[in-house]
Amino acid sequence: MSQACPKYRLLRGYTIDPGFSTRLDTMGVNETTYKIRWEEDLLPGPIGEYLEIIDFDPINYCFYEPVDLNARDVLASNGVSPSEGNAKFHQQFVYTVIMQTIENFEKALGRKIIWRSNHKWVNGRLDESQRYVQKLRVYPHGMMEANAFYTTEKVALLFGYFQAANNVQGTNFPGGAVFTCLSPDIIAHETTHAILDSMYPRYMENTNPDVPAFHEAFADIVALLQRFSNPRLLEHQIEQTRGRLDEYNVMGELATQFGQAVETGRGALRSAIGRHDPRTGKWKKMEPDPGAYPRTLEAHDRGAILVATIFEAFMRLYNFRVQDLIRIATQGSGILPQGSIHPDLVRRLAAEASDIASHLLSICIRALDYCPPVDISFGDYLQALITADTDLSPEDNNGYRVALIDAFRAWGIFPERVKTLSVYSLRWSPPDFNKKELSAVEIMAGFIKEDVREISRLTDRKKIMEKYRNVQAKLQLLLMNPEKMQPLTWKRSRLTAKDWTGFLHKIGVEHYSQPIRVKTGDTELEFSANPPLEVHNVKHAFRIGREERQLEQVIISLTQTHRTVKNSGAGFRFRSGCTMVLNIANDEMKLEYIVLKRFDRDRRLPRQAEYQLGTGAGLTVPVSAYADSRDSLQLSFQQLHSH
Repeated sequence: MSQACPKYRLLRGYTIDPGFSTRLDTMGVNETTYKIRWEEDLLPGPIGEYLEIIDFDPINYCFYEPVDLNARDVLASNGVSPSEGNAKFHQQFVYTVIMQTIENFEKALGRKIIWRSNHKWVNGRLDESQRYVQKLRVYPHGMMEANAFYTTEKVALLFGYFQAANNVQGTNFPGGAVFTCLSPDIIAHETTHAILDSMYPRYMENTNPDVPAFHEAFADIVALLQRFSNPRLLEHQIEQTRGRLDEYNVMGELATQFGQAVETGRGALRSAIGRHDPRTGKWKKMEPDPGAYPRTLEAHDRGAILVATIFEAFMRLYNFRVQDLIRIATQGSGILPQGSIHPDLVRRLAAEASDIASHLLSICIRALDYCPPVDISFGDYLQALITADTDLSPEDNNGYRVALIDAFRAWGIFPERVKTLSVYSLRWSPPDFNKKELSAVEIMAGFIKEDVREISRLTDRKKIMEKYRNVQAKLQLLLMNPEKMQPLTWKRSRLTAKDWTGFLHKIGVEHYSQPIRVKTGDTELEFSANPPLEVHNVKHAFRIGREERQLEQVIISLTQTHRTVKNSGAGFRFRSGCTMVLNIANDEMKLEYIVLKRFDRDRRLPRQAEYQLGTGAGLTVPVSAYADSRDSLQLSFQQLHSH
């Protein structure tokens, strides 16, 4: 009789950064045991279903011996003991944090993560000859550089190591080796870039100041909120701050050792709650500034505003949720006495903070499915947050949506075309279809229903990806020629080509048979006719909300590429498209939301042209500063992270 596999693999690692293990006040909380989903066929490396850890060091031109997490001594001791000098532990730790991040995404999204496969659309057709990328490649010692980044070309994460500066700050050892693969924040950050790219490859195009900022901010948000899953660290910080998590503490700081080890010695790489004043050297709490967002254009600084906004929402929820505990502990005064607070109160406050962070992380991740497929803005993300959470938790008894709205308002981040900052106004509007257009929706939904059912039954990621590609290609053909793809259904529906064109317009698909000219500033752009349609996503999701509400959905993303002809706008391209969210109930698929980014020649197009062509006022960092050398509009995280 075969023995059942364990549910989890227990692996030891750091909660913050290695340097905190050499401080008396944090040495007892800087190491923890992570519970990672068990992979039965895990090979030395580790190499598993999702990851391939390749420990090649190009500076020393050598491979380090791979760790075998199934070795008896390793299993018996819950993994290799944490050590800055042990390459096997480095391999184990990147595997641990990446797998933790993947699990958080899969739980929130309700489906398996599938890495970006380098398939391309050629003249409106999906090139299915491109290879399937099963495993994300991870290089723990990929370069000798104070950097770490995700690369779309290799579908890989590269972590650098470097010699620390000679100044003494915090836990920094002057001249010592600093490994970015030992920072859980940096690992989670880079993993998030890879997952976000697998969902929305067009977010790699720098179309407005929010796009690179969103990539950086969202990766930081995931790293920040994951930190609250470590109970010992959280309890320690609550005890240190006497429950005031808006005061200086490590929970709101990211990559502290990295920030202290670089030449500037600036403290944490980024902070969501405060800054060290360069003039006085003292830490100062960061207050919401509604004027910061419009005047801040550098990607990291702009992204930090979104991170601070989410942390502000967290703090509002935390203070709201623990006020009764504080009143009980203080016999109604609400003012804690001087000295240490009771350990029972510490545990209760930590439990509340951890629960809030976990739910907030799920909301932030789920919202991605309600975002437009191109040209995202922070305002779009707020609407996605509110819509996604309303769908899964209609009651919102704990005030998550109110806290988010309040925090975005405090930081001056507002969506366009919204009349009020109410939950009702911020939710994406349901589509307004006439009878003919509803018939077109029924044709589309009926066409993919069986494919979606099959996807929902699959567990093998490669088969899921193959089915995704198949249904994407089929749906693209249907949208372009429904009469040919569904002749009987088309005939029964009595729709005309004009009706179908009207439906396509409602979902953001534009058709023009002649080139069109658009003047923006001093530049005249001429776009070639018949822009191709691409179906980027047809994904199935099954989710459970805070109120135990179950929701089965299909997420469809469409994009069009509008290209300029020769001698017009220096090869400028403009994307439009939509994300459609369909709910499945009682064996029926209903189109609930269409998140649009239209071919808007009056507002979005001129703004994007000014930004990308460098003609806009106030642009402090040129688009090319963050770009891949082969494409001035394509983001390069190697370049972005070096700024």
